[in-house]
Amino acid sequence: MTIQFNNPRIRSRFSVGDRVRVHITTLYKKPPYETIEGKVYLVRAEFPLFYTTEPNHVQTIEDVAFRYGVQPDTAQFAAMKDVENELYDLTEDYLEEI
Repeated sequence: MTIQFNNPRIRSRFSVGDRVRVHITTLYKKPPYETIEGKVYLVRAEFPLFYTTEPNHVQTIEDVAFRYGVQPDTAQFAAMKDVENELYDLTEDYLEEI
């Protein structure tokens, strides 16, 4: 099996240590805030699982999705202390640069 990348360098939008705003209104049934701020502590590349039963199979990856873990600023958003460990698998759709 051969896996090809069309783009030789794929970079995540956010890096560990970046301060971000998180839109949490769709993450919780009754969110304490509409948005919170925090710091990215984890960046994960999401690759699909590839398999083949054919010889010389070639699979091309055109885009890689990234997922992020965010540590909320609990000094500024005190209600997030109870759920701060739940923000470990966010897509870029929820995040905004500060």
